[in-house]
Amino acid sequence: MPVIDVEATSQNLKRLREERNIDVTTLKELFNFNYPQSIYAWENPKDKTLPCLDNLVTLAKLYKVSIDEMIVIKEEKSSTLSVHEVTKPYGIAQEALDFIRLNAMPDTKLALGRYYSISI
Repeated sequence: MPVIDVEATSQNLKRLREERNIDVTTLKELFNFNYPQSIYAWENPKDKTLPCLDNLVTLAKLYKVSIDEMIVIKEEKSSTLSVHEVTKPYGIAQEALDFIRLNAMPDTKLALGRYYSISI
């Protein structure tokens, strides 16, 4: 089953930002954050944290890449039966969900859905 490799995705987010010569302060201002700690956490593999879907879509547009190019997928072998319940995507902009539905590969959609506990 495809899942997000959070550590590799964090490294990828940092690489994409640096390749575009965008500094953390610029992202902090773009997202209207008071402090840059969230951005540093997204880019630190040890923190194992990713931006919310809305922010991922914003980053994809800013970096001019697809969601698939930002998210690193790995296969997880699970021996337990997984039950998925469709959940309402509270706090996620419909535009972000539509962008992902239209632009992401099936494995990426599945992995994002699992990570954020939503149906995409």
